[in-house]
Amino acid sequence: MEINDTNFVAQLQKKNRRALEFVMETYGNLVYSIVRKVLQAGFGDSDVEECLNDVFLSVWNNMASFDESKGNFKSWIAAVSKYKAIDYRRKLSKRDSVEWATDRELSAELTPENILVSKETRKELLAAIRDMNDQDREIFIRRYFLAEDIENIARTFSVDRNVVDQRLSRGRKFLKEKLVAKGERL
Repeated sequence: MEINDTNFVAQLQKKNRRALEFVMETYGNLVYSIVRKVLQAGFGDSDVEECLNDVFLSVWNNMASFDESKGNFKSWIAAVSKYKAIDYRRKLSKRDSVEWATDRELSAELTPENILVSKETRKELLAAIRDMNDQDREIFIRRYFLAEDIENIARTFSVDRNVVDQRLSRGRKFLKEKLVAKGERL
């Protein structure tokens, strides 16, 4: 079946993938310009691309909520794009502030003096890490020893990024308490 301006909405509601391709080709520039405008300074092309994917996924998943009697598809997808981009900007701003603080704390700890940690301190650190629960330990090791991206860790464990951030924060707090209790200076 040929997808065109007259039947794409009905086909999209029937979950026809070609209708989604039609929407992406027809409205892609509009969606891009809206998302780009909302995610102006400080957001890279990969952030914009990810938000675009979220917009089209949202269109795909929420076609049942589109009502032609309330307005045309172009206005609807423009509104979806705008609000998805605003939500995405909030999410990224929150994530970046958490990540920036964490990275700043870690880089402050990576001075030449701190890199030369004694064998005893290393042993105590590893012992404290072993005392963490299995999932927290795995997340902590992947992030801080293997330098794995938080998004990848979240996908691996099938959890939201915020869950990973919380577990990392809890892990840092746990290690700090353990090491302070043993008399280590942090």
